[in-house]
Amino acid sequence: MTLTNKYLDGFHTWWTAQGHPSRSADGYRSGIRRVNDEFFVPAVKKNMFDVLDDAISSGSAVDWLTALIGSINARIGQTDDVTARKRLQDNRSQLKRFIDYVAELQDSVAASEADDDAAAPELLPDGKQYYDRDMLVRNFALRIKTQDRMSDGKNVFFPIRIVGRLFTAADRDKQQLFHDAGLLAANGKPIEFRRWFKDWVRNIVENVIFHTPKGDYRLAQIDGLLIDSKRMKAWVRVNGKDIVLLSESPEGMREMKISSLRNIHLDHAERMEDLLIRLEPVLMTMRQLTDDIKAAVKDRKVTVNGVVIQLDKYRPRTLTVLSNWYCDNVDWNRIAPLLPLLFTELNYIAAATRLVAMSDADNLRKH
Repeated sequence: MTLTNKYLDGFHTWWTAQGHPSRSADGYRSGIRRVNDEFFVPAVKKNMFDVLDDAISSGSAVDWLTALIGSINARIGQTDDVTARKRLQDNRSQLKRFIDYVAELQDSVAASEADDDAAAPELLPDGKQYYDRDMLVRNFALRIKTQDRMSDGKNVFFPIRIVGRLFTAADRDKQQLFHDAGLLAANGKPIEFRRWFKDWVRNIVENVIFHTPKGDYRLAQIDGLLIDSKRMKAWVRVNGKDIVLLSESPEGMREMKISSLRNIHLDHAERMEDLLIRLEPVLMTMRQLTDDIKAAVKDRKVTVNGVVIQLDKYRPRTLTVLSNWYCDNVDWNRIAPLLPLLFTELNYIAAATRLVAMSDADNLRKH
């Protein structure tokens, strides 16, 4: 499979999975190919799809794809031909949807690489890397805590970085505010937000599913994970026995081919966006937090290292900046009463979340 087909077919699957007809996906695929031929190749002298792998890994894909929108806008402004203008406007819309798809891939890769050194593996005498259960929990927990789902078109965000920072600040800096407002645990003591959040994340991670020829295992049921970088193989260790690890590919289960832990992606059996829509009727507090975030960052620009960032664009690789700014400027008198109520709603989300370990290559093909 060529890289062109990999990304165009991946987009086709992603677009139809959202309920759009296959004919619509075919049209979008043709339009995206045209954008590459008419705008990217002439400017860069390369096929757009041939460089997407590296750009997604480095976190720059969304930025340079977005730059193409400016090129299309300039061409639209230069033409008086009604038919040509309509085609270019269609290409612009098609590119925007493709950017949404690439943004999901880029977010997934960024999350898998988050602080990968947090728990370094034990190097065994035979050269294999070994992660015990606690190492895996620490590494995967870091990914969970960076997997925000924030988009202006959504009624309910999943702003996990913001929630984590607010819980930390509630424990560290705002205990007096909670005490004065009577926001306490049932025993009259301060609510332990950080401990609750840590346990919540750990529960999600311990329920990650690993596929093997002997059946599925939850992370909580395994002793550890072995990786042979040279042979590109992996095993889970269960009760002292090593069982080869499988990955779900479009063609079915196959042995997982990875060289490091960062090559294992945690795939949502149900897309987080779909899960949030399904649970929206019971996520009333999360909806209030979403509305507050939207209002706070509307038209807000911040400068980081000389780069101007528009916060209400909710762009990949800028969500940490957004989270930091929001939490530094939050109105605690308004937000504090919401935080204890988030416990129940986050539990709904955890109960509905099913994460499956798979190779990054199969994950990209799936999405």
